[in-house]
Amino acid sequence: MLRVAGMLRRRRRDDAGLVLVCADGDLADGEIRRVDGLPVVLCRSRGALYALGLRCPHAGALLVKGAIVDDCLECPLHGGRFALDGGAVRGGPPRHGVPVHDVLVSDGLVYVSRRPRKIPRRSWGARRLPKPAAQPAAASRWRAR
Repeated sequence: MLRVAGMLRRRRRDDAGLVLVCADGDLADGEIRRVDGLPVVLCRSRGALYALGLRCPHAGALLVKGAIVDDCLECPLHGGRFALDGGAVRGGPPRHGVPVHDVLVSDGLVYVSRRPRKIPRRSWGARRLPKPAAQPAAASRWRAR
């Protein structure tokens, strides 16, 4: 039992590590590249590097075939746009954003985290409509027997 727990601990620690993707100069501005071994695409826009999920949550299209438009990654299938800095939906049919991974540049090499950042849950409390006022029983056309 202890042996299994030790393996799980090591596995979790390894999963939180970084994956070497490429050299910093290999990715041109506006280029999108798939990260081997992870469901992640790496892209560069205005000199900054971003790592987002590989597939569009709307229809499963590969975002590596998309384009960078107005600081967003655009899906090639239906034109859904995802913010490069946070993965949030900025336009199109998708209802959910894509996961975002941390990017680290060290000694001229680009690394991407294995696990995505934790996405804060949206608070729907502000969007709730007030409950309608209760109608008197006499105003109803249905009668209880």
